[in-house]
Amino acid sequence: MTTSERVRDRDPDRFPDDGNVLLLAPSVGGAERDACTDMLPHDAAASTRVIHVLYMESAIERYRVVESHLPDHPAESAVVAVGAGGVVGERGPEPPAEHYHVQRLTDPGDLTGLGIALNDALGEWAAAGDVTLCFDSLSILLQYADTERVFRFLHMLTNRLTELGASAHFHLDPAAHDEQTVAQLAQAFDSRVRVDREGDRVVRQ
Repeated sequence: MTTSERVRDRDPDRFPDDGNVLLLAPSVGGAERDACTDMLPHDAAASTRVIHVLYMESAIERYRVVESHLPDHPAESAVVAVGAGGVVGERGPEPPAEHYHVQRLTDPGDLTGLGIALNDALGEWAAAGDVTLCFDSLSILLQYADTERVFRFLHMLTNRLTELGASAHFHLDPAAHDEQTVAQLAQAFDSRVRVDREGDRVVRQ
């Protein structure tokens, strides 16, 4: 049975803490970023490692966001920076390479290469502890690959994440797509979090 709950505060404990989550939020404004950081691990003592797939931000930009929002975040992260996500906003101090591993993919439509990169990272890190994955823009991915191909990719990836007991959230701007596309992609996920511009959130499981 499908259940939903409107969440008006920003307590990360009120969000799904496992499984694969579709984060439906406008790509402009701060509500999406706030919801994203709420769903990242907050306990520095935990063994959780975080994998970021970046289409919108550069590796350095994401590092700054995590540092400013989550000062107690886990010590080690991996980044797969895709297309423009690998070059935009690269000015600034480099994150420490021993704790922040960056891989760049130049072709934003290369789902095979992305799948290989994620499978390698997941296989290595899942053996060492819990894993959380943040995929920052399905909306941009859909500019380079059709809906059916993206759905097949998500179906395989979310199955792999479930096998490993990993948690993940995937960003999608619902205003950029028709209802049929959103509904089709949503089938690959365990739950959805819908966020409006004011930051109000509806969790559907």
